[in-house]
Amino acid sequence: MASVTITPDNDVVTTEIEIAAPPARVFQAIIQREQALQWGGGKDFQITFWEMDARQGGKWRYTAEERKHPDTKFHHHGEILQIDPPRLLEYTWFASWHPDPSHTTIVRWDLTRTPTGTRLKVTHSGLAALAGAAEGYARGWPGLVQQIKNFVEKQ
Repeated sequence: MASVTITPDNDVVTTEIEIAAPPARVFQAIIQREQALQWGGGKDFQITFWEMDARQGGKWRYTAEERKHPDTKFHHHGEILQIDPPRLLEYTWFASWHPDPSHTTIVRWDLTRTPTGTRLKVTHSGLAALAGAAEGYARGWPGLVQQIKNFVEKQ
């Protein structure tokens, strides 16, 4: 099960989960379109579009829609700031539903080898300026990393 914390200033949400697979396998699931489209389906949302140029300076974007309201689409996009496979991926994160869609937040994926596989840590920062964002992401990221875990461990 994923753990999640929010900093007292509501600026950073950190989510961690243990995955029984090596970091290289988990990293590929995060960056490859074909895999993301498979693990991106949850109870409430489905990723319907995914694109990532997995290199420093590369662009990424994806679209998710609500299962109950398929006409409600959520667009995400950004630029890769750091990439060091299979241990680090960091990018800017812009989201269409933010009160200020032009406000930059940062998502960082750290993958650490453990005796049983990989410790995946997702840190989403720059949220304090977006009212309610930290609480929302604290509800969303645990489910997303759980979906990655379920997908990778079934492969």
